[in-house]
Amino acid sequence: MVYGLISDIHANLEALEAALAELSGVEAYLCLGDIVGYGPDPSACLARVRALPGLVCIVGNHDLAAVGAYDLDWFNPYARHAVEWTAAQLSPEETDYLRALPDKEEVAGTVLVHGSLPQPELMNYITTPEDALECFDAFGGALCFIGHTHLTEYYHRAETVRACRRVGLFRGGRLELQRDRRYLINPGSVGQPRDGNPRASFGIYDTTARTVEIRRVAYDLPTVQKKMNEAGLPRYLSERLRRGV
Repeated sequence: MVYGLISDIHANLEALEAALAELSGVEAYLCLGDIVGYGPDPSACLARVRALPGLVCIVGNHDLAAVGAYDLDWFNPYARHAVEWTAAQLSPEETDYLRALPDKEEVAGTVLVHGSLPQPELMNYITTPEDALECFDAFGGALCFIGHTHLTEYYHRAETVRACRRVGLFRGGRLELQRDRRYLINPGSVGQPRDGNPRASFGIYDTTARTVEIRRVAYDLPTVQKKMNEAGLPRYLSERLRRGV
């Protein structure tokens, strides 16, 4: 099976469409949460994602916040403004859909979680090898896909060694999964990368070839920024897209 990996779309329709154009040959999709939040097109992005073939989707913290199920005190003023704006755009049916999404899933032995295990509902960040080791301890398989940080990277460790290594894939790249290693892989953010590369980030997971390929693609950034400014979203949020931070 060949899966498209998408995460942290954040209502950026132009970035999502650019990513999906690159993923046109995949058989199914894994979405790691935060479809909405920050960006100007929450409903359009929701509709686009929900229509993807073979979709398995989990919830992110911005998805939950937009439906009143996550404490807004965790958000900075810019993110909070965007969450409150997003909540006002969603229909009751869209709200119900987001509220019903699980906080973790398992697909063919692969774990999906937005933040980290073993408490996915807390949406903790994995930013260090120490954070990654706690997540490794919380699942028994060889592979876990994560999102949340908007950083394109992976952590890997040997089965018999309690130590792991962090590797960045900020320009994209292809990873061959070794059978004697375990992996936490973050395909990065479609709609708001924060690794210094403003291009949309996403991945392709081939279960037969045992590979994960990260791709980066440019999208119509000026149009997104214009939409955000016209919606009255904080200018800081539109400006950071240009810098990829």
